[in-house]
Amino acid sequence: MQAATSLQVRELLNAALRLHQGGRLAEAKRLYTQILEADPRHVDALHFLGVLAHQTGRHDEAVRLIGNAIAIDPRVPAFHNNLGNALKAQDRLHEADAAYERALRLNPRYFEAHYNRGLVRQAQGRLDEAVESYGKVLAHKPDHAEAHNNLGNALQAQGKLAEALAAYGRALHYRPNFTEAHNNAGNVLRAHGNAEGAIASYTRALSLDARHAEALRNLGIVLMEQGRLEESAAALQRAVAIKPHDAAAHCSLGNTFTQQGRAGAAIACFRRCLELNGDFGAAALGLATAAIPVFAESIADARAAAGDFSRALDELASWNRDHPGRLGKHIGSHQPFYLAYRDADAGPLLARYGDLTSAAAAEHWQPPAVPRRTRSQRLRIVIVSGQVRQHPVWDVILRGMVAHLDRQRFEIHLYHTAGLQDAETAWAKERADRFIQGPKPLQSWLDEIASDQPDILLYPEIGMDPASCALAALRLAPVQIASWGHPITTGLPTIDYYLSGALIERPHAEKHYRERLVRLPGTGVCTDASALHAQPWEPSKAPPEVVRFAICQQPMKFDPADDGLLVRIAQEIGACEFWLPSPLNLPWAAARLCHRLATVFRAAGLGPDAHLRVMPWLPRAQFLGFLDTMDVFLDCPAFSGYTTAWQAVHRGTPVVTLEGEYLRQRLAAGLLRQIGLVEGIVDSRESYVATAVRFAQRCRNPRDRKRRRESMRAAAAKADGNLSAVHALEQVLIEAAARRPG
Repeated sequence: MQAATSLQVRELLNAALRLHQGGRLAEAKRLYTQILEADPRHVDALHFLGVLAHQTGRHDEAVRLIGNAIAIDPRVPAFHNNLGNALKAQDRLHEADAAYERALRLNPRYFEAHYNRGLVRQAQGRLDEAVESYGKVLAHKPDHAEAHNNLGNALQAQGKLAEALAAYGRALHYRPNFTEAHNNAGNVLRAHGNAEGAIASYTRALSLDARHAEALRNLGIVLMEQGRLEESAAALQRAVAIKPHDAAAHCSLGNTFTQQGRAGAAIACFRRCLELNGDFGAAALGLATAAIPVFAESIADARAAAGDFSRALDELASWNRDHPGRLGKHIGSHQPFYLAYRDADAGPLLARYGDLTSAAAAEHWQPPAVPRRTRSQRLRIVIVSGQVRQHPVWDVILRGMVAHLDRQRFEIHLYHTAGLQDAETAWAKERADRFIQGPKPLQSWLDEIASDQPDILLYPEIGMDPASCALAALRLAPVQIASWGHPITTGLPTIDYYLSGALIERPHAEKHYRERLVRLPGTGVCTDASALHAQPWEPSKAPPEVVRFAICQQPMKFDPADDGLLVRIAQEIGACEFWLPSPLNLPWAAARLCHRLATVFRAAGLGPDAHLRVMPWLPRAQFLGFLDTMDVFLDCPAFSGYTTAWQAVHRGTPVVTLEGEYLRQRLAAGLLRQIGLVEGIVDSRESYVATAVRFAQRCRNPRDRKRRRESMRAAAAKADGNLSAVHALEQVLIEAAARRPG
């Protein structure tokens, strides 16, 4: 281009800007280039050509061009702001932040730069500063929907869920069809435990954009958590079809397949996730734990679980060596929870898993040195649980501690890591010296613990709650203790003591624990049955000679090796029904259990329809009424149930339990010993059948049935108010704090 007059250049620039704003980028680029051929130092052409390069994904070129414009005239705030945008697109966040800072020094009221700096600082984890930046934008422009939405994201990352939800509400007030805000609001509602509200938000986002892959993925996750597994799988499969390279969607689909008992499909999803993103630690953990069947279809499946998990651990350890630093932040997202449901000594495998995950968690989170408070009159106990609500862990393990620990000697800080709450949560909040309600990001829990400086950290269970699992893998207090809410060793090198009961442990049971085993008096817990009020429940009519057996355990507790026991009982007793559970979250497992049992009954020449019944999931009061209609309670030999047996004895329902080698096979037996009714405790499969038949025959005599139930209900009072366990626990806590093994 020959030398052009300033008027011609100005006209070319105006034409280029019109083309640029109209989306005709190739033509705009041609005119910007013409201007620069005439004047290589034309600062506006350099700047806008750099902006165009950024918009078309050529970020290196954008940085060079806008940098040249700044070199010519460093006084223009927009140049620095747009340079920051190009640097941010390259993930050069520190340099981008500096560019926005320069823009704001030139013009402190440049609110677009405030907004962009908020995005960068949020990406850097500098959440307080991000919130401050968005606040400055909104003070100037309160209808800035994007700023409200991103403010909500920053607040959500801080664990300020109510404030985050309010921010998303304001974003939607100014832009009702803001798809991202609907999706983000769903995330907060899900974290609050409002599953239906979350589903509604995700559904609204999808009504605006049916191909919004993130909303589909989030919808699939919350549906999985609600046990709506077929719907979950459908949503996640749609997400994967729309965005096939979304590693997180493949991982979530793997989680749903795991919950459906489709181990092969789950493993394929986790492997696909790792193919797409080799650093995806959650998929590596999911791949390892998917080797353990949620529900064993056969004896061979059950027996193979330990070996399969051992090989999966080898693979996980190899992956961790090849991807250092990638596993730690995902610890707790998957647990080998179902290993406890297989009849084998899982301690060595859990110790291998514990060593691996604890080291990975410490490497990622790098917790500070364990604080040691100046000794005060009271020991500070921080209790961490996701079950501070009506739940077996709360009812049996934790409530008695909170109610009866001596507050002259102990200060109780209670961290409820989950969002669900009820009247029991409110009761707990009133009685704790400090109560913190989750959910929160793990870093927020770490900050709370660092601030509280506990003498002792106590976990009523380790296995069910992701936050508890992650925190327990770290050394955060001088003394760390687990209890038997999940009745198996944690395997973690960071847990010093394991609280159990004298009546639920065998002699020499120490060999099953990595922790120091503590046998508290009785079953080790102090329960209160005052809230066990029954509501009537009427089963279908049956002839009076039909004996009803309740087997009210989760389907995964039924080991295939024990299926034949029910057949033998039916052959001996004749007319009888076995009432099986339909769990709230895994209804498919009840159907598979019925199919498995029906196969065994048919093989023995018995009609399953005459004997097998499915109990719907019932609220507690109705479940107690259900127990009133049952004649005999059969405990699962492979995995005993404490809470259900406790409820059964309070309703006077005779219990039969086969006492095994491990704690998880001895819970109901310990309870029966505590109340002095040991006739239902047996030590062999033959005795299990014989005792069940004997109890059933007695029930066919109405007077005998009534008398025995009344006697059992009277004895059941001994199951509760075990203050000696609390007093012994107090002494354990005092002595442990004095030793400070951590």
